[in-house]
Amino acid sequence: MIINILIIAAVFGYSGWMIYRHVQKGKQGACAGCDKGKTCAAASLDSPFSCGGGAANNKL
Repeated sequence: MIINILIIAAVFGYSGWMIYRHVQKGKQGACAGCDKGKTCAAASLDSPFSCGGGAANNKL
């Protein structure tokens, strides 16, 4: 009985932590929240898919 409660608590705790991390990374923006931001070709400033202000960000 107690082991079931511990397992359920661990699952909900981990799920809550992952949701929190996802929200925090989302607030940072696409490239800042990405693990590959330093090596990604799309993150370069001359790329049309740039997170830093290329043609893709000028569309409204």
